[in-house]
Amino acid sequence: MAIELKPASTKAFARFLYAHIPGAAPLRFTVKDLVARYVSKPEFGGVSRLGHRGGLVIDVGANRGQSIAAFRRLRPDCDIVAFEPEPGSAARLISRYQDDRRVTIHDYALGQHMGELTFFIPRYGRWDCDGMAAISRDEATQWLRDRGRMFRFDETRLTVAEHTVKCRTLDSFRMFPMLIKLHAQGAELEILKGAQETLRQCAPALMCAYPIRELIDFLRRFGYDPYFDDRGDFAQGLAGPDTTFTWFLSKTHLEDL
Repeated sequence: MAIELKPASTKAFARFLYAHIPGAAPLRFTVKDLVARYVSKPEFGGVSRLGHRGGLVIDVGANRGQSIAAFRRLRPDCDIVAFEPEPGSAARLISRYQDDRRVTIHDYALGQHMGELTFFIPRYGRWDCDGMAAISRDEATQWLRDRGRMFRFDETRLTVAEHTVKCRTLDSFRMFPMLIKLHAQGAELEILKGAQETLRQCAPALMCAYPIRELIDFLRRFGYDPYFDDRGDFAQGLAGPDTTFTWFLSKTHLEDL
């Protein structure tokens, strides 16, 4: 009997295929990596409107390098320092960018305090879900468990690996960024708490994935308000549910624009 899929379930069925067909997930991500060199999410468009030539972009949660590719394409004059603690993803990025003098990869986790963290990396069937790795087991697996994410979800196919990684504060690197992008599976606020001197001294623009109320209130103490990309312009407010990043800008950023 043929399976009829509604538009909303198409992605769920695709994930089912990644988990069951050998090579399906690697092929999908290979294609995404190639496309990322030429196309990026609309919210990245604001990168080209920031500041003047040059500058430093910090990419927190680089994963497979999609954001690095966007920054290299939209701001080829900028240097990029990327952080990715998931071991497999970090190794791929280090290999890919070892000859690019404008890109530096660190395999550290970032947080509010120095030390070590346990990193949880889910796998569902044949699909290595490294993009969902998190410092909480629940955070790492909740996305897969949410209703509708996975066609015919089977708990017995879900496993979680644990890795101990070194953790540093962003302040400890003493960098002077013009932009910080954060996509860290719910750890964004802890990372920003470890970056307070950087925020005070540099006042970089910020791109934060799915910001929570506590993060918004925390950043308002530093003079930031949330904005979203509205057809090439910044409009005040949070990005919509289908958009990953909300921008956080100060009055100075808006005056420079």
